Amino acid sequence: MPRVTAPQRRAAFPAHPFLGSLLALILVACGPSSASTPPSAEPSLTAVPGGPASPVIGASVGPPTTSNVEGFGEIWDALPASWPAFPGQSASEIGSDASQALVVKGDPAALAIQLRRTLEQRGGWTVDIASALEDGTVVLEAIGPAEGCRVRAKFTPNTPGSDLGTLQVYYGARCPWT
Repeated sequence: MPRVTAPQRRAAFPAHPFLGSLLALILVACGPSSASTPPSAEPSLTAVPGGPASPVIGASVGPPTTSNVEGFGEIWDALPASWPAFPGQSASEIGSDASQALVVKGDPAALAIQLRRTLEQRGGWTVDIASALEDGTVVLEAIGPAEGCRVRAKFTPNTPGSDLGTLQVYYGARCPWT
């Protein structure tokens, strides 16, 4: 009996048009583009009708605003990125007139000593730590490397003897913003 075979037919979706499209996409992606030109030092901003361009948010924006704190003087309204951080610290939700209020864990006197060592190791800082107050608060006063630069750091336990507390840092506006 003669053998019957099905007629040969092409695939419903041949591979060569798909491969051609993929190759074209790769060539376009790898071809010359604006990404291959070196970036300029200043970002390009589109002018907004009716006013000057806004500054770019990020490292190109200068230091924050300042506030005048009674009994201390003018402070930055934030801490610079170079300010030492304690393990596990977080921003406090309690409002403060300080540059920043932080939640810290540890004995206030030990934390003040740790901050003193860190500042002194950076060079140019003169640091004094006062005796603990009745409520357990320890105040650190520091004179920085720049003329007129001073910092006050107040470590206050939530309750006397507690190892959880608040650190309020008053970072003088004459201190470098680096």
